[in-house]
Formats: sequence, structure tokens, C-alpha cells
Amino acid sequence: MVQIWLGMNVLFVIAVLVWSWQKESISIIIDLAKLTSQTALILFLVNVNMYFIFLVIRKSKVRKIKVSLAKISRYMMKAHIPLAVTGTSLILIHAVLMLLYHTLSVIHIKMLSGMAALFVLAGVLSSGYLRHKKASGKRRKWHLVMAFIFMGVAIIHIFN
Repeated sequence: MVQIWLGMNVLFVIAVLVWSWQKESISIIIDLAKLTSQTALILFLVNVNMYFIFLVIRKSKVRKIKVSLAKISRYMMKAHIPLAVTGTSLILIHAVLMLLYHTLSVIHIKMLSGMAALFVLAGVLSSGYLRHKKASGKRRKWHLVMAFIFMGVAIIHIFN
């Protein structure tokens, strides 16, 4: 099951890379913006996958799997906030680079979905901050829901 999930993640990243780089290069600014956003996507994907690791820990009946995933999750939890901050920084760089190349006078679906993704990302970060300050089941669920909404909006933005 874990191998299938890892394979799906790898295939998703490959699909994003192929989709993004299939078009002819327009500008070095666009290429740099693509690179920053793809790096951020991988960081966010690692963070979202933490949910599935915890899910397997809870649902698995095999003790060996639970123990090995629990060890991995300890390291992932320590990296969760730094990965999120780094990913957010890269997304902001991506947004600035894209705005430098494309002016706001040309509003299209790609730009609107990017703005929506930024808006939802702000919700993910604020819910994560609140959860970090005082953890509760309600805050955990809200942070989780916001993270999945963000990934959905980001996927719409990527494949637009």
C-alpha cells in the first residue's frame, strides 16, 4: 500500500513536470517561476503526505509498519513547519515573477486560479499557526481540510 502511494506521488510530480515544461520557453523569468513553483509543490506534497502516513499508522494492523512509519513521522513533524515556510516563500517568489512578466491588465483563468490558490494558502497557514499555538481536534481538522482544498486549487492552477 505504501509503495502504491509513493508511486502515485512520483507519477504526479512527473506529470506536473512534463505538463509544465512541454511548452517552449518564453523567458528566463517564466522558467525561474516554473522552477520555484515546482519545488514548492514538492515541499507541499511532502507535508500533505503526512496525513496519509498518520492514516496508515492508525489503520494498519501490522505492528512493524506502524513502528517504521512512526519513526518516519517524527522526523517529518519536525520538518513540517520549515517545509511549509520554504514552500510558501517559493510560491510568493513564483507569484512575483509571474506578475513581473504578466501584468495585472491581462486577467485570465490561470492567474485567477493562482490568486485563489494564494488565498487558500493563507487560510492553510493561519489555521496551521492557530493549531501550532493551541492544538485541538477542531483546529487539526480545519488545517487538514484547508490543506486539501489548497492542493485541489493548486492542481487546478497547474493544469489550467
